[in-house]
Amino acid sequence: MLPRGFEKSTAPAEIAVYGLAANDADFSQSGDQVRYAVDVPGGGPYTVRVELLYQSIGYRWANNLDGYDAPEPKRFVSYYRSMSSTSPVLVATATTPLAVRP
Repeated sequence: MLPRGFEKSTAPAEIAVYGLAANDADFSQSGDQVRYAVDVPGGGPYTVRVELLYQSIGYRWANNLDGYDAPEPKRFVSYYRSMSSTSPVLVATATTPLAVRP
């Protein structure tokens, strides 16, 4: 989800939306739609539970700093790793029965 007031079409290059999301009409401030297809064995019933988590610093970004041989990035990465398992914030959840197609 994009921050309130963020416009994909006018964002500076440093924070612009790239890739397929840049042209995705429903990737906006109000949300996004994502579809998943999962092979499951026949039978059921199944229930799908989804959680939307927010983490202010992503794993990949934080770990990109790991290669720098300087005290500041090393300290930052150690802080990140010590807190990363408890830093995501639960924003929303949804649960629904899963319709299994034959």
